[in-house]
Formats: sequence, C-alpha cells, structure tokens
Amino acid sequence: MSSVELILTQAEFATQQCPKPSDSTLERAIDGSLTGIVTYIKVANGEYQTLSRYEHDIWVFPASQSTKSTTASHLKLNFAAISDTQMKRMAKWLVWNKMKEDLAVASLRGSLSHLNTYFKWVLSSDTTAKHGLTAFTSNAYVKYVNTLTSKQKGEIKPLVAATKTHKFLALENLYRYCKAFDFVKENPWSESSASEQAGMVGEAHKETIGKLKTPIIPDGVLIPLCQLTKSYLDRADEILASKEKKESLLLRDSCIFWLLLTTGMRIHEVLGIKRGAYRSETRDDITYYYIETVSEKTHTGLAEWIAPEIATTAINILGRLSAPLQAQLERDLVKLKSKNSHAEVHRLEQISDHICLSKSTKTNSITILSGITISNDRLPNLCKQIGSDWNLSSHQFRRTFANYAVHSELGDLRALKDHFKHWSITMTALYAFNDNLDSELFEELLREKYLVEEEIKQDWFELDSPIAGGGMAQKIKKVRQDGELIKVFGSLSDMAKAFSSSIPIRSTGLGWCTNDDDCKCGKPDSCESGIVDKRHLPYWGGLLVQQMKLMQLDDIGEAGRAAAQKGMERCEKVLTALGVDVEVMKQEINQREHIEVINV
Repeated sequence: MSSVELILTQAEFATQQCPKPSDSTLERAIDGSLTGIVTYIKVANGEYQTLSRYEHDIWVFPASQSTKSTTASHLKLNFAAISDTQMKRMAKWLVWNKMKEDLAVASLRGSLSHLNTYFKWVLSSDTTAKHGLTAFTSNAYVKYVNTLTSKQKGEIKPLVAATKTHKFLALENLYRYCKAFDFVKENPWSESSASEQAGMVGEAHKETIGKLKTPIIPDGVLIPLCQLTKSYLDRADEILASKEKKESLLLRDSCIFWLLLTTGMRIHEVLGIKRGAYRSETRDDITYYYIETVSEKTHTGLAEWIAPEIATTAINILGRLSAPLQAQLERDLVKLKSKNSHAEVHRLEQISDHICLSKSTKTNSITILSGITISNDRLPNLCKQIGSDWNLSSHQFRRTFANYAVHSELGDLRALKDHFKHWSITMTALYAFNDNLDSELFEELLREKYLVEEEIKQDWFELDSPIAGGGMAQKIKKVRQDGELIKVFGSLSDMAKAFSSSIPIRSTGLGWCTNDDDCKCGKPDSCESGIVDKRHLPYWGGLLVQQMKLMQLDDIGEAGRAAAQKGMERCEKVLTALGVDVEVMKQEINQREHIEVINV
C-alpha cells in the first residue's frame, strides 16, 4: 500500500481509529477481530497519514513520540517475533493499554521485549505451555531467570535485581491486562510482588535505593579531559576552516563534553538543543545563561538549564559545524514535500535547526546524533586521547556536575572554579522556585549535597581521622572517643549522623566554618567554629612554603620576619595536628632547587 493510499481525511481518520480499551474492545482483542489505526501523523493540510494499524505485526511510531536521537529501528514494535497466536494477541492488547496510559516508546519496547522473553520460555516446554500463567509456572520462571547472566565489561555476572524485577513485571502486567485470556489462570504471586521475587526487599532494597551506582568522574581523568577539550574549543575557527574530519569530530565531541559537564543535562537533552537556544540575564553584575531544550525523561517538555558562558560557546560552535547538514536537510525537505513523503517530512521537521545533526552512512539522510554512539564510542574516545582507560559515558556527567556544583556552593571547589563560579546557593534556589528550570536536577543537587556533607562530617568522627581547629573540633574529638555514647546510638556511624545533622558547613579555603551566622574571621584553625581536616593539607602545605620563601628574603625587615615566623608556626601547628611530620616536610622543601609557591 502506498503512502498516498494511507492519507485520510479527518472524518475518515475518526472512523478508522482503533477503539480505546474497554470490555467490548477486549472481547475483539481475544478473538482477533480488533482492528484500527494505532499510530499516525497529522500532515500540514489537516489530513492524517496512517503509520500502523492494530492488526499489523509491526507498529511504527512517529519521530515526535520519542527523543530526537532515537533511531528509526527503535521507533518500531515487532510482534512478528511472537509465534503463538494467543500470545501475540495478549502482547498487542497489553501494549495498546500501555499506549493509552501514555507510556514512552522506549518503555513500550522494553515491555514487549520482556514479554517476548517470557513467552519463549513458556513455549520451550510443553508443561509450561499447557499450564499457562499460574503461580506454579511463575515460580518456575523466577528460578529460570535467576540462572541468567549478562556480560559487563568483559565479566559474566548474574542479572542485577532491577533487571530481574522488570522481567517479573511482565507477568504482573499479563495478569493485570490479560486475565480474560484463557492463558492467564491466576495471579503469578498473590501475596508477593515482582520486586520481592527479584530480591528487592528489606535491607537489600534499602541498599539498592541508597547506593548511587553512577560514579563521579575523578579529577585525575576530568582535568586532563577539560584541558584537551577546551583546547579544541579554543581552536574552533582553525578547525572549521580546515574541514579536517578527525579534528572536526573531536571538536564536536568536545562541545558535547562541555555541555554535559557544565549544565547537568542528560544526553538526549543536549542532542535536543536548537541553534541559538539560550538567553542571558544579569543579576548583581553577574551574567547567567539559560539554555532551552526538551526533556523527555520527566515529560516536562521545554525546560531551561543554568549554564556558564563556555556552554553557549559550545552551542555556537556546534551550530556552525552542523550548518552544511542543515542546508542539506532544507533541500531534502523541499524534495520530499513535492513527493508527498509525509512521514519523512515529519521526521526532518522534528530535527530541523538542531545543533547535533549527523548524516546516515547507509541512507545518506540527515539524522540526529545517536546518544548511544556518543556515550559508548565518542566519549570513551576522548579518554583514549589523554591515555586514560576510564570508561567514560554520558550518564556520569550529571552526577559529576551535581558534585562540582555542591562543592562550589560550599565554597570548596578546587578545580574548574571558573566554569562553576556562577553556581552558588542562589543558583540552587533558582532551581527550587523556577518552574521553567529542571526540577529533577534540583532534587539530584539536594541529594548530592546531602551525600557530600555527610561524607565530610563522617570523616570528622572517625577516630583515626586527624582534625584541627577551635572549640567545635575539640568537641568532636571528645564525642568520638566516648565509648558509652557510641553504645547509646548503636554505632559510631549512627552517632556521627545524629550529631552532624545539625552542624552547618561552609568552606573558607583553609578549613570549614560551622557557624551559620556567616562568620568571616578566616581562621578555622583557631576560631571557635572552625575545623581543618585532611582535605586542607595542600592549602596548609602551600602556606608553609610561602612563609619559608618569605624567611629567605633579606628586605622584609624585623617586623616582616616576625610575621613570617608567626605564620610558619601557625602552619606547623596545623600540619602536625593533621599527622604531618613537619620537619621532614621542611627538609624536602629546602632540598628543592627553587621553592615553588603554591597559589592558595
């Protein structure tokens, strides 16, 4: 059937739509007589083009119903892989119900995939095929799934609990939506759940919820990556003029790197940015930038992300890189419209003016860059450029961003200060009270802030963790040595949480201030509210070098020499309290040909 024959007027379309789920519709789904349009696009003249019908084995979704980077193959649901007629009817009915509940295409694909796995297992045995869905066969399926493995980074491992849960949810969904089919005999587990069958209960469930699996990109990897990618942004004019393919690809990847790192966006949100889609706003002589894109993850539609200037630079460079592809896209649109190729016109219109355009090597058509390719190939390639074997992927940037933003808010950011200097408690407040900003990112920032502060404070209460400072530091030392008090709370960790939950924390550079009245004495080693821990060793080591450098000068006078001596004694006291052998450190410094002054 040609595209032209599938074009329907509004009246024709209304009569041919597949009816919504109901008891009468269910009866037709069971006997195989249910038909009608399930996916379509509305064309410019108000008519409709059918993409797929309920009775078809392949359902094709329009590009507008998924993220911009979703490939054509991932916009299809293939029911042909299910050989049994009744099982195929159940699968279609289940998916149709979930479509009417506005489940995303990716989730529909996942549901169908898990159903297909279950059905194949059922058909592998005459016993399970004959019994259908019962508590007995469901228990057997649980035992089967528990034997499955997956390959992760070259290692064969059992399926994780979350994966098993999704597989078991397929059975619960069958019982929920298809209990009228003969195959479904009873609830798979009337007094249990998919999560419980997968082991996601009790303490194990709490550990899974509380454990953040996504790693933070370590500074040893992140800093060299920033240096490499920033050099490409700085040479953008030169690279764009040369049109050298390898350099152009690395320039593109470098731009995506900076957008991911400095905004907290997900990869599909970066790939959804259009050229020039940002604005600026000046507050108290500081300019803030807001980038607009679409978030499919939270179904919020258009949303904004706060960003530093380098992110807008990356957008402008990507716009220039994609200009030739945008020109081809516009030429293709003219041709396709003349041929009434409505589905392809719809797809191209969805991605027009985006900054991350690409060209398919198979069809020569314009597409959006694949998020999978970026995450699995291009970002790891950046690590190869710096000689690192770190397994870099796009989802690591969101937590890394949150971690850096939190440290910036605490005043404790060591690296990338210039690119996070716009981030303060004011920015967090903006995310909290501005409906146009990504609210889910705000929640992640709060969660990361809690984790960062908890880690810092937990260290203070460890007996073998040296701390220095004023009254607060001395109180913590006393509390953490109180064995009877630890017994009351059950453990040192629980006691630390109880005591530290009410302690505010803010970095002064040389230490922590626990005064919530904005103390500005700058002497955490002696202030009543000050604490200095091992994180501040580089700062105090640097100060010691500075004082030793001053002591070598001949023109500072007696007063200057006395001040330097006093400063050196202060440094020695703190470093000693933090477990440093100061005399050994001073000998090592004196043996250097030149004393290097560390900027603190």
